[in-house]
Amino acid sequence: MDKIAIESISVNAIIGTLPHERIRRQNLLIDIEVGLDLKPAAETDDLFKSVDYSEIERRTLEIASESSFYLLEALAGAIGKMLLSYELVRQAKVSLFKAAGSSAGRGVRIVMEFDK
Repeated sequence: MDKIAIESISVNAIIGTLPHERIRRQNLLIDIEVGLDLKPAAETDDLFKSVDYSEIERRTLEIASESSFYLLEALAGAIGKMLLSYELVRQAKVSLFKAAGSSAGRGVRIVMEFDK
């Protein structure tokens, strides 16, 4: 399956279960992959035979910045649902990185995959 990937979308969001996380926004990095057949777009040079990745990025930023989920998994699920709403998308992968998610490491990353 062909893929479109958008890497390291940076957004500040309310995310987490601790009291200070419910008040102060934290930076997240979001990586997205969508699986679809890109051959028709390659053959015709027609955007309507693909997906508009600038729109996907904008919608991802909206979901993350306007949300107040407790869990990274819930935010990833909302983004995954949005990605699968595109008719041509058959698979999606969402990776979220939260630097403040670990006291001893660089951070926490979750990766979730979604299929139609």
